[in-house]
Amino acid sequence: MIWEAMAKEFQRHKLRTVLTMLGVTIGIFLVISISSVSEGIMSYVNEKVSMTSGLVTVVDKEAGFMVKMSRIDEDIIEEIETISGVEKVAPILFVDIPGVGSIVGTTPDSDDVLGRSKIEIEEGREFEEGKNELLLGHKYAESHDSTIGDVMKINGTEFEVVGILEESGDNDIDNVIKDLQEATGKDGVVSVIMIKPETPQDAENIEEEINDNFDDVRAATDKSIMNSANRMLSQLNVMTFALGSIAALISGIVIMNVMFISVYERRREIGVMKAVGATNKQILFQILAESIAISLLGASVGLALSFCGTAYLNIILLQPIALVTPRLIFVGIFFAAFIGAVSGILPARQAARLNPIEALRYE
Repeated sequence: MIWEAMAKEFQRHKLRTVLTMLGVTIGIFLVISISSVSEGIMSYVNEKVSMTSGLVTVVDKEAGFMVKMSRIDEDIIEEIETISGVEKVAPILFVDIPGVGSIVGTTPDSDDVLGRSKIEIEEGREFEEGKNELLLGHKYAESHDSTIGDVMKINGTEFEVVGILEESGDNDIDNVIKDLQEATGKDGVVSVIMIKPETPQDAENIEEEINDNFDDVRAATDKSIMNSANRMLSQLNVMTFALGSIAALISGIVIMNVMFISVYERRREIGVMKAVGATNKQILFQILAESIAISLLGASVGLALSFCGTAYLNIILLQPIALVTPRLIFVGIFFAAFIGAVSGILPARQAARLNPIEALRYE
């Protein structure tokens, strides 16, 4: 009975219901979208830090966490190698090529630097410099039906597939950095420089010396990367909380106003329900359920838009920097239900306290 009455009320005032939902939709969309950036950054940082534990990472100062946008002149590698405490340096180049995918260029002798994060070769062998060879990520090889011996064209240059990496959820193509630089016109440019210190204690000294003496790049240990990420995310979380509070206030006022109008318009209907035996609790629950239902319907649309928005943002930025996690979905639903419940309490109490005799007299 309650659900039938709710559906009937929504059908009777379709436009009003949609406009009321719209306020919640916009609020949930904004809160989830901004929070998804926070979730994505933390997930990305945790993944990269776990892969580079104990190493010093050098990126373009202007790129920040967007390593695929980082551009570093490889001439500074020789200068970095002379820094006290540096055992070995490994340059990495990230390139996104339409129709091909994400390509990672490294040097064949970088294994001992990147050994902790190096994915094992499932089939085939390692690439060799100067032979236009590459490795394929397991996911890429599977989705493109690629095998050992296939030839791929990258900007007109042919590369032979000599190996396929084990499954890791990664979609990257891996090859020699020099060959990749020549094929993509990025001679003398790398995206990231990974430094292996002689001892763990040398990492902070290397970081400090690079930051003090090199103007265009920024060095960071795994510890300082996490500290920077946490500071940035703290500021983002404050903004998200402020935005959420404003969205909740506006949405709550709109829903409360609509529910008061609904109760006023349905006074005779409520009087009839009480006259035939409906209790105050049943009336209270029906109005409250309507308020929560409107809020949850708006939240569902907002969540759907958030998925679309984050997907679009990731395409624009060329990496998954925004992530809608199950935790965010739960928070969004709970947040909407809370708004609906709080906004519907006063109108519901007003409906429950109506005198059935007076309500029946209402025209």
